[in-house]
Amino acid sequence: MKTTLIVLCFTCLSSVSPAEETLNSLLKEREQLLVRIADFRQQQYKSGLCHWDAVIRANLELLEFRRDHADSPESRIAVQKEIVRALKEVYQLNTQMRAGNTGDLGEELKAKDAWLAAKCALLSMESRLGGEGK
Repeated sequence: MKTTLIVLCFTCLSSVSPAEETLNSLLKEREQLLVRIADFRQQQYKSGLCHWDAVIRANLELLEFRRDHADSPESRIAVQKEIVRALKEVYQLNTQMRAGNTGDLGEELKAKDAWLAAKCALLSMESRLGGEGK
């Protein structure tokens, strides 16, 4: 009886609850789905079936998911840096398009706002970590 109780207590302490297993399974499934969406959008773009904005949005959704579900503050910061890099590229592309008279000022301003917001979020994350993520 005592052995059974000890084994039962050990099992309770060391195992992951069914709810956690379900959540982890759903998170993995969602990440795989976001990867498939990003790959699909990339293929569509290469075939001329969608605009590059769709590719950017799909990639950003994947990165934001990975950031939001990262295991550590350092991992979140690393993913946020990727987001900042991607949004800076979007802003630069919008600036180039507008310089070539093929872009729109509104889109350029929105892209700059998104990039600056992501940069601010990164700096905030780094300051909460005590500057270690720099």
